[in-house]
Amino acid sequence: MIRLTVLIVLFTIVLSLQELNAECPPGQYDPGPDCSFEVICGLPSAHSARRHYCDCWCNPGTVRDSITNECVEKCP
Repeated sequence: MIRLTVLIVLFTIVLSLQELNAECPPGQYDPGPDCSFEVICGLPSAHSARRHYCDCWCNPGTVRDSITNECVEKCP
């Protein structure tokens, strides 16, 4: 019973570490644990909007196109 508990705990730790070490695609970076709002392209009638992201952010100087989910230099 103790072995099973230890295995479950180790498995959970390994999964957590893999999630923390996930790499971002080129042109994006991990904002770390203090994530907040990333500027994204909104609807075509809007210039930009903000959305809460804790994954990868676009590098400075680019914004996320909410339709294609790609980093672009300006909103379409």
